[in-house]
Amino acid sequence: MKKKLIALILVAAMTVLPGCATLDKMEGTDEGSSADSFNIEEEIKRDIKSVVPDKTTGWIDSDIKGYFKEDTPVSLKDDFAAAANKELYLKEDFDGSMLKSMVKTVRKRKRELINDDSVTGKNIEEVRKFVDMAENTGLRNTLGVEPLRPYVNAIEDITTVEELYDWITDTKNNPLGIAPLSVTSMERSEVEPDSYYVGLSKPPLLLEQDESYFSVNSHSMFKMVALEHKAENVLTRLGYDEDSIIRLLQNNYKLEKVLIGLEKDLKDEDEEDVTYTREQIRYIQGDYPVIEYLDNWGFGDCSRFTADSDYIKMLDKLCARNLEQIKAMCILRYVVDAGPYLDEDTYDFFKKCDEQKDVTPMPDRRSEEEKHESYIFDSLLAKTSLQGAIDAEYVKKYIDPDSYDRLYKMTEDIVDEYRNIFANEAWLSEEGKKACLEKLDAIKIHVVYQDEADYSDLNLLSAEAGGNFLETHYDVYRFEIMKRAQITAGKVDRSEWSPYLYELNTTQTNAFYSPQTNGIYILAGILNDPSYYSGMTDEELLSGIGSIVGHEITHGFDNGGVKYDKDGIEKEWLPKEDQKAFEDATSKVAMFYLTLKPYNGSGVYNGSMVQGEATADMGGVRVTLELAKKIPGFDYDAYFRHYAKMWAVQRLLEEEKILFSDDEHPLDFYRINVTLSQFDEFDDTYDINEGDGMYVVSDKRIAVW
Repeated sequence: MKKKLIALILVAAMTVLPGCATLDKMEGTDEGSSADSFNIEEEIKRDIKSVVPDKTTGWIDSDIKGYFKEDTPVSLKDDFAAAANKELYLKEDFDGSMLKSMVKTVRKRKRELINDDSVTGKNIEEVRKFVDMAENTGLRNTLGVEPLRPYVNAIEDITTVEELYDWITDTKNNPLGIAPLSVTSMERSEVEPDSYYVGLSKPPLLLEQDESYFSVNSHSMFKMVALEHKAENVLTRLGYDEDSIIRLLQNNYKLEKVLIGLEKDLKDEDEEDVTYTREQIRYIQGDYPVIEYLDNWGFGDCSRFTADSDYIKMLDKLCARNLEQIKAMCILRYVVDAGPYLDEDTYDFFKKCDEQKDVTPMPDRRSEEEKHESYIFDSLLAKTSLQGAIDAEYVKKYIDPDSYDRLYKMTEDIVDEYRNIFANEAWLSEEGKKACLEKLDAIKIHVVYQDEADYSDLNLLSAEAGGNFLETHYDVYRFEIMKRAQITAGKVDRSEWSPYLYELNTTQTNAFYSPQTNGIYILAGILNDPSYYSGMTDEELLSGIGSIVGHEITHGFDNGGVKYDKDGIEKEWLPKEDQKAFEDATSKVAMFYLTLKPYNGSGVYNGSMVQGEATADMGGVRVTLELAKKIPGFDYDAYFRHYAKMWAVQRLLEEEKILFSDDEHPLDFYRINVTLSQFDEFDDTYDINEGDGMYVVSDKRIAVW
C-alpha cells in the first residue's frame, strides 16, 4: 500500500503546479529520541581524543565526558570551566547536568504528589485520573483504536450540509472543534490593547506549509509519508480498505488546496480592517453557523473577532460543493490527533512516523523509568491545562513561602540596577536611554505563584466509570478551550498569571522574559540547587537564579525585545540609531565566537546563531556583579565558582556536535569561560594577567551591557 499511496499523491501534487524542490532544514529531535545502540565506554574513549586545547584560547571542551582523571592538570587562571568543575565531574554520582538534575527533581516531586494520599482536593484528583488513564496500558491496549470509532462513524454518517453543520457545532461529537472555519488564535488586540481578539480562519494544514500542496520538497515528502502511514495504521483497524484510505487522503489534499486559494493571508497590521463584532459575523455568515459554533465553545462573551469576511461568506457554498472532502479532512484530523491517546502500539508507531531520518538523534541514556516519567509529565500532562492543577499543589508542598519575598526583592534590585546600567550606557542615545528606562519601569515581576485555579467544571471519568484515555484527552481539551475563551472575553491585565495556559506553567525548569506582557517570570521548577535553595548565600543567589533573571531581562532590550513596547504591544520603541549600535556591538560577540573551535574537527562556530544568548549571559553577570559591589565582604570566588557549577555538564561528543550545530545557546563551558573573562572582578579575584588563558585585554572584550 505504501508505494501505491506515495505514487498517487506525488503525482497529484506535481500535476497541480510543478515547482522547484527545496531542501528544508529539519528540526532536531527531543531528548527522548533514541539512537542506535552503542557502548558508552567505547564512545567515551573515542570522544576524549577529540578534546584538545583550542588554538585561540587554550581551553578544552570540558563538556565532553571522560576527559578528567585525578591527575589531569587544570588551572583556574587558564581554563576556569575545567578547573572549577573538575572535582564535580570526577564524582561517580554526578548526573551529567545540574540543570537536568533539576528537571528530574521536579518530575520526582510530581510523582510524589500523585502518590501522596494526604494531598486531597478536586484539582489534584482530576490530575490523578488523567495520569491513571495514561498509565492504564492494559485498558488502552485492550481497547486499541475502538475509542476513536464513534467519532469517525459520526463523521461518516453525515449525508447533508445541515447534518454537517449540526456536527460542527456539537462539542460532544466534535470535541476538537474541527471545522472549515476554526478558532486558530486568541491574542491581544493591537488596535485596542486592553482587549483580546479571537482569530478565525481555516484550520492548520496537515502538511503545515502552503507550498507542500503544490511542489515536492523534503518537507512535503516527509509530511505526506507520515500522514499516509498514520492513516493506514489506524483506519485499517477501523475497517477501511486500501481504496477508501486513498480516497480520504486525496479528498483531504483537494480540500486543503481549495482552502489555501480561498482565504487571504491576514497580517497583524490588517487587524483594524478585519475585526468584526458578533453582530457583523452573524450578518455575513449566511447559513453557515459561525455564531452557534463560537457560543457552544464558550466564546459568547467575546466581542472582537478577526477573519477574512469573504472567506466566511463563501463557507456555505464551500460546504455544499465539497461535503465529502470536508468529511475526509475531519476524519484524518481526528486520526492524527488520536495517536498518543490510543494503545501503546499506535503511540509508538506514530512516534516513529514523526522521526526525521536525516536528523541525527541525541543518544538516549535515560533509564526506562526516566523515559516513562518524562512521557507522563513532559509529553502528556505538561501540554494540557491540567498542568495548572498539579502546579498549585507543587508550590504548596515544595516552595518555602519566605523564598517569594527574597526572590521578589532580588528581582526588584536587578531591575533597579539596570536603571543605572542603561542610564550610563555609552552607546545609547539620550532618547534611547529614556525609552529603555520607561520600559524597564513597566516590567511586571511574577514569582512562582500563579492565579488560583478552579477545575470544578472538569469531571474526568475513571476506568471504573467507563472512561478511556482518548475521552480523557477530549474532556481536558474542551475544558482548556472554555477557560481560554473566558480569558479572551475579559480585559488584558499584565499582572495576571493564568494557571490554565500550560505554556506559562510554573513547574517548568526555567525563568523567562515575555515581550508580550513585558514581564519577568521566575518559575517554581527552577528553584532547586544549584539555581536556588532556601538558605543559600548571597553569592550563590546572585550567581544562580540572579544571573538567570538578569539574562532574561536583557531579552526585553535585544533584537527581539525591541519589537514590543513597555505595555507588550508589538511596535518598535528604540531609536533606529540605537538599534544599529546594538547590532554593531553584538556583531563583535559573533566575531569572537567565530574564532573558537571547541573540539577537534568541529569547524567554525556559527557566531550569529549564539550571539543573542551569549550577550544575555554577559548581561546577567554584569548586573549581578554590580549588585555585589553593594554587599559588604562579598566573596567573589564563591560567586564565580557557583556560576560555573550552574553550567556544569558532561555529555558525549555526539551530543556536543548536535548542540554546536543547532543550539542558539553557547556550549556550556563557553557560557562559563567567555562570559566570566569579560569582567575585571574575575581578573582581580584570580590575579589573571596577560599570558593567562582566561585573560582578555580590555579593548578586546565583547560584553554589550
